[in-house]
Amino acid sequence: MREIISLFADRASLDELGIGTIRDALSDLLFPGTSTLLTRARYLLLVPWCYQRAATSSDPVAKADEYERKLISVLRDSGDFAGLLGMRAGATLANLPSTIYWGILGRYGILAAPGTSRAQALAPAPNGLKPWHPTMPPAPEGFPSHVDGGFTLTRPEAEWLRDRILAEAPATLMSHLVTHEPDHDSDAFWRDPVALAVPGGARHLIDHARSFTLAIRGASLVYNLLLAEAYKKAGYTDVNEPVEHYRTELTAWATTASTELDLTTWDFDDLVMRVELARGAPIHAGTRLFVQQWLDLLRSADLGALADNENARAAVARRERQHKGSQARLTSPRKLATWGGSSGATELGYRWNAARRILLDIHQGLRRDA
Repeated sequence: MREIISLFADRASLDELGIGTIRDALSDLLFPGTSTLLTRARYLLLVPWCYQRAATSSDPVAKADEYERKLISVLRDSGDFAGLLGMRAGATLANLPSTIYWGILGRYGILAAPGTSRAQALAPAPNGLKPWHPTMPPAPEGFPSHVDGGFTLTRPEAEWLRDRILAEAPATLMSHLVTHEPDHDSDAFWRDPVALAVPGGARHLIDHARSFTLAIRGASLVYNLLLAEAYKKAGYTDVNEPVEHYRTELTAWATTASTELDLTTWDFDDLVMRVELARGAPIHAGTRLFVQQWLDLLRSADLGALADNENARAAVARRERQHKGSQARLTSPRKLATWGGSSGATELGYRWNAARRILLDIHQGLRRDA
């Protein structure tokens, strides 16, 4: 699992200030079923195909494991390494693709009954019910010893995955982008003109995501500045000039936030309502209070001087203690010594990189000849 996380996890997913419930709920609303660990769209079929083939054997659990591990070398030999789970570990990979993709398989109805476990998908079904969607494209000839095309979807496969997303996640940014191809190089969906053309509630969610990212990044940068100062004061030198780096980052952030973050019109309460409806549970009171107090501070502060704002510094340090307790870096010399120079300091990504890769794979397949 360490290999997967180090290669594919969004570094902004580090939840140093305890805002992960809001970030994750927004991610679910924008890109249902996704996670930062997803890599390629064809895994949405490769995993079910392994399970279908394994289910007919005398030991389906062992056979499914064998097939998933076999895929690693087969896909590596295809020449398309991008997104290959197990590229380094090979057949010794601890967490197989099914572990990572099982949630999204259920969310988009590829698993016929959401909530089906991996063991249940391999066991004889009551009343002869199949665990997989009845119209799922068949595995290519020779699978899993041979996977024609590697990670490249055939046009029928891409059409089928597109239709699953449209059926199971209507009126979301995900469904909009599965029919309108996003920019291949966009680093954030709020900077992607195709994404910004989405209508209705999904467009409002983009605005919320952008505003929340801008606002909370100020807190993250102040937090990292405090870490940098403490790190330097303790005499650690592995990270080069961290204090200067985060002061520069805060200056750049202030320039952007001053022109792009309108705290007089952004309705944080509306964001909270949408998030709580999506979660089916309220946001933790401490999280909501911290964000609300941070927004109040930004409304009255000189953003260009936030690095030296004592109220901002105190609010961030207090929040880390509340959220992390004895694991707080600012109060733990042991934790401070292991700081690598950045703790959740980048923009929140909301799983954009993973979702975009899945979407681009589908669009590539849709352009192929039938």
